[in-house]
Amino acid sequence: MLFKLTDGREVDLGRIVYVSTLRDSGVDPTSISMSKIGFHIRMKDGLSIVVERKYHYADWAKAKKELDEERKALLCAREEAKAKGAL
Repeated sequence: MLFKLTDGREVDLGRIVYVSTLRDSGVDPTSISMSKIGFHIRMKDGLSIVVERKYHYADWAKAKKELDEERKALLCAREEAKAKGAL
C-alpha cells in the first residue's frame, strides 16, 4: 500500500521499518537565514527517506506543526493498513 508524502514522493507502507521523531537539523549550509527540520523513514532495504522543511527562525512553529501532522498521517496510514491486513 502506498502513501503519498506532501512533496509528491510515494512510500510503500509495507516496507517501512522505522520512522524517526522530528529533529531540527540546524542551519542550512546553503542559506544564510534558513534552517532545516525533518524526520527520516527507514525502509527494509536500508534506504532512508528524508522528509524535511526549510524554515526561517520566525516560522519554526509552523514548519514543525506541518511536519508533525505529515508524520502522524504516515504512522496512522501504516497502522490502518496493518489492521486491514494489507501489510
